Amino acid sequence: MTINSLGALAVLTIRSPDQAARQLLSLKPGREGLWLAFALAVVLNCLVQLGIDLSVPVPQGQIAPPPESVPVVLLRSAGAMLLSILAFFVVGKAIGGKASFDDLMVLTVWLQFLQIVALVMTLILSLTMPFLMMMMLFATAILSLYITLHFLNEAHQFGSLWKSFAVILLSALIAVPFVLYLTPAAPV
Repeated sequence: MTINSLGALAVLTIRSPDQAARQLLSLKPGREGLWLAFALAVVLNCLVQLGIDLSVPVPQGQIAPPPESVPVVLLRSAGAMLLSILAFFVVGKAIGGKASFDDLMVLTVWLQFLQIVALVMTLILSLTMPFLMMMMLFATAILSLYITLHFLNEAHQFGSLWKSFAVILLSALIAVPFVLYLTPAAPV
């Protein structure tokens, strides 16, 4: 794949996530390539998260919290992403889905790369126009949900976005306690 084809796929993902999912699922990358892409996504996500944490201004009179260590951010990012793939797989299968673990990994890793691009844009925006940062994060979250619904629908061959929505809700019920456990400052 070239940079141009990746850009076209990114635009297709936003415009027609179901078509993008079918195109991604037809790629059938090897397991080694999938895990390498997973690791790259985790590292890039960590770098961007740390960049955002370090660039967000602290209100006057308050002390900036110390940044989290890189291993903690890497572990949380990898754990959350792997847990979401596993939850989407198990819950989807439980309600009649047909996706393989690798199918869901391809789609989740691709979405993660798109979210990293959105986070980089958010980081740049936070440095130039910090008042728009929260709006950009909210828009990214909504768009990610929209894409995930379509990706799950295509991967599991549900034929219903409602089933995809159920997979997301049930997966969140499974994954959130584990993600909170991975977060050292989590309110447990």
